[in-house]
Amino acid sequence: MNVLLISDMAHTGFGRVGRELASGLAAKGHDLRIIGINYRGPVGEVDARFQKRTTGTIAERLREAVEIVAADPLLDIMVPAGLKGDGMGLNLTAPAIMGRVFRGWQPDGIVIVADPAAMRNRLTYDDRSLGAAARRGVPILNYVPIEGEPLPLEYRRLWQIVTPVAMSAYGQGVLEALLGRPVPLAHHGVSGAFRPVSARDPIRYEEATITTREGAKERMGLGGRTLILRNDRHILRKNYGAFFRSMAPVLAAHPEVTLVIHCSLIDEFGDLRQLLSAQPGAVDEGGGAWTHPQFHFTLAHDTFRGVTDEGLRLLYNAADLYVSPTMAEGFGLCLAESMACGTPVVATDYSAVPEVVGPGGVLVPPYAHMTSEHALLWALVDEPAMTAAVMRLLERPAERRRLGAAGRLHAAKFTWQAAVDVFDRLLTDPAAVAA
Repeated sequence: MNVLLISDMAHTGFGRVGRELASGLAAKGHDLRIIGINYRGPVGEVDARFQKRTTGTIAERLREAVEIVAADPLLDIMVPAGLKGDGMGLNLTAPAIMGRVFRGWQPDGIVIVADPAAMRNRLTYDDRSLGAAARRGVPILNYVPIEGEPLPLEYRRLWQIVTPVAMSAYGQGVLEALLGRPVPLAHHGVSGAFRPVSARDPIRYEEATITTREGAKERMGLGGRTLILRNDRHILRKNYGAFFRSMAPVLAAHPEVTLVIHCSLIDEFGDLRQLLSAQPGAVDEGGGAWTHPQFHFTLAHDTFRGVTDEGLRLLYNAADLYVSPTMAEGFGLCLAESMACGTPVVATDYSAVPEVVGPGGVLVPPYAHMTSEHALLWALVDEPAMTAAVMRLLERPAERRRLGAAGRLHAAKFTWQAAVDVFDRLLTDPAAVAA
């Protein structure tokens, strides 16, 4: 079956989803074409099965985009980050790209990994692409994160010709309440790359063989420290301000603790180091840059390049705790990956987080909610309660081990194969979509 996949391909959660779905659908024997958004060239973990047809990159100007697409309309197009207009980088190029794809190669099914706001932009191209495909009876699936509730009524239009597929049971419930019909569910998976380190299964990272949690810390230059990890983007929903505020008492009470932040320092919400300015012990390095002896940043410049799975496995295994005061999650892939490595989680009790964390961590209730930029309700975590939860776990290593073991078993329930099977069934069986 000819399948067109449109997804972010950066080294973010969305990018992971896009790459895993692409690999899985290709393995199912589908003839896959990909419009990869925010793509910046191959890295070690990118699967050759869906890289082999890449024509190159598309520059920021529409003229150059059209020239590249016109040169070979049958091939995949990887759109680099930097195209302005919407966060997905397609406002300028989508009509030309998708028009060419559809003229040269007819898809039998389309999968779009995008949130409601991005899908609203996609639907502006109905006459050129999606609408025409729908009129031919092509199933169009939107793998959508629901990061709060209630959904605005205007979003009903988004899924009149597109079948939404929820990433969580929470999102499934919100979608079904809006649409008044059943909505399929496909949880994210956890790559087999993420697992605890041991003598029988070491991490081989940059010519070093690592067999213990302490060895992972040593490889990072943080031996003997207690590590609290965050691994996500510096965007509003991730709530880095609350993270810094709730961790300040922890750092004061536990000088052996280091906060490890795997994140681009400069993102759409400015330089992350500026948030350090209010932290006791922060050092002003000038030019708006601040450092702190108990902060360790592992990705200083470019989230979109990312690191290999072995690099991420090193981070997860080095950490004693993963802490996330997130305002909302469509799934929470970093939480599941951390638990798969045996690292317990402290996170906000809202949206998809409870079903992802399960018995693998401690959930902290919100004290209030706020309206997001997408007109959804997001949670504001109880920061003193988060501080207290982290302090308790730092002082109880046996409880951390218990939560880590339970989290490993829980995370094993989430597999990419199961997610791919859902999409394969929805693409190949029209009755499954109707059901």
